[in-house]
Amino acid sequence: MDVQFERRRVAVLALVRAVFEGFAELESRPRIGRMIDNQRWWRHGQEEFVGLRREAWNMPDDLPMYGWLDKFPEMAAVREAYDADPVLGARVDALLGIEGGRQGTNFYWILAQHVIEPIVLATRTYNLDESVFDRVYSAFERGFGAEEIHMVEFVPLNGFASTEEVVTLPDGLVLKHMGDLQVSHAINHLAVPRMSGGGVNGARISRFDQWALTTTRAYRVEAGYSDVVPRAPVFPTLYGPAATLVTALRIVCGGSVVSTRSMLAQDESEFPFLPSSSAMLTAFNSADNDRPTYLMPDALGVFLATYSALGLPEVQADRSLQVAIRRLVLAGSRSEDSDRLVDLMISAEALFIKRSNLARDMAKKVKIMAGAATLLAGDPQLQVGADELRILMKTMYEARNAEVHGDDQPYAPLYLLSGAATDSLPKMLDDAERVMRRAVLVVLEEHARAKLP
Repeated sequence: MDVQFERRRVAVLALVRAVFEGFAELESRPRIGRMIDNQRWWRHGQEEFVGLRREAWNMPDDLPMYGWLDKFPEMAAVREAYDADPVLGARVDALLGIEGGRQGTNFYWILAQHVIEPIVLATRTYNLDESVFDRVYSAFERGFGAEEIHMVEFVPLNGFASTEEVVTLPDGLVLKHMGDLQVSHAINHLAVPRMSGGGVNGARISRFDQWALTTTRAYRVEAGYSDVVPRAPVFPTLYGPAATLVTALRIVCGGSVVSTRSMLAQDESEFPFLPSSSAMLTAFNSADNDRPTYLMPDALGVFLATYSALGLPEVQADRSLQVAIRRLVLAGSRSEDSDRLVDLMISAEALFIKRSNLARDMAKKVKIMAGAATLLAGDPQLQVGADELRILMKTMYEARNAEVHGDDQPYAPLYLLSGAATDSLPKMLDDAERVMRRAVLVVLEEHARAKLP
């Protein structure tokens, strides 16, 4: 048995018993129910977040008063028991956190929040249940005495959903649902859009805006003052990987997914030494939740391969491919059909003209048609021939010219990838995007195969 732990446990048990006896004289039962919370947003549904705790203890007025617990003789024994431990004693009423950030604490309030309140909520009475006390106090000791904590850097995604629970990426990166506290941080830092809200105390966050790219790093818990100049946590580090992630998702899955702002917060499953969060207030584009990006199981392998291929030096040095990818990603972000048309056509020009290997003086339209047919005719994913590809590229090229030259006449005639005529520009653009996504994937696969021994 850990003698020091047992001494602390007995001292805190005596304090809690005395506190409960005092409260029992004031009110027969604890007042438990919903309570307004100005510190964070709480989930009240798949998309509903409210500054309202579902279940909270309406504490007697005295408990939140500074130093109120020190009025109990039992609190002196608690402090003596903690002072006897060199690690925990240094954390009582001290600055706590990590080297790069510490926050002042009040030990009486830590005990109130993390020992007394959880017992009240668990038992809903002032009759002290020692089995509940032991469970709560053991968890408190593990958290308050932790040697290290984990800081999570996360970048929310807007316009994204997946059937996967977790997607593991290279370099310790993870794509997953944000925890409820992470969503709360994201709302506060305007990193997710509020679709609507029932006033200032409510926010509706789309289910397509609740994923994030994350990475986790461990830091030693520090207490008290230090004469050493602190080193800030490594942050931000995810903007590059997030851009690659969005690019890979757009290429493989389509849609309009975007990444937003990088934030840093302690792992919400740990004792909250650092309950606040930091954020880089950078600008970002908006997603179109009418065209979200879905990552399904059958696309997971291709997505992971594409994410890795985008980092190959040969891919990054392929200028025409990089322009094609950039314009393809921009096209996915556009809400105006005419803007999608222009971006998709620039992507096609960048990718197909050089790869057609035709004479320099030949018309660009012909080169684009030939490049698309050469690369993709008979492709197992598109399942169309060279003629259908040529017709689609010709139609796209002529429609783009009409747009950029300001022609008054409507785009006509329009054709789908199947070769069928259509009067719907959005449908044609969807087919053109499929073609360009597939074309980029084929070129990326060529680069990846060239790297194989």
